Amino acid sequence: MSTTLAVLAATGLLLVGCQGDEPTDDQGAEEEADSPRPGYGAPREAEEEADGADDGDSAATPVHLTITDHEFDVPDTVAPGAEITVTNHDGEAHTVTSDESGIFDVAVGAGETVTFAAPEEPGDYSLHCTPHPSMTATLVVE
Repeated sequence: MSTTLAVLAATGLLLVGCQGDEPTDDQGAEEEADSPRPGYGAPREAEEEADGADDGDSAATPVHLTITDHEFDVPDTVAPGAEITVTNHDGEAHTVTSDESGIFDVAVGAGETVTFAAPEEPGDYSLHCTPHPSMTATLVVE
């Protein structure tokens, strides 16, 4: 029986109560509302936050663009204004430069990581590496 108690205690399924110390309905509801563990009486909003849900604000979702062997690996889509993390796995510097001047232009040294903000306006943004013009890709903002 002690093995069963140990398993229940380890998984959080063991409930211990003392006679006369049971919460009233008001106390129980208050404790549930303050529960920090999603699924154990936590408010629905806390569960969504814990699951990574962000009510449609996908700008908070991490976005990664990588450069490896003189090629861009760009996500399928990004949210308007999303912070994009660029990691250069090559042994030389590159840029992530929009074909349309002034939209975005970031330099990323060999082995470095930098960030920049995606355009706020949805659309397809062609990009290239300035020192290596054959390196091209498209950033889709939607």
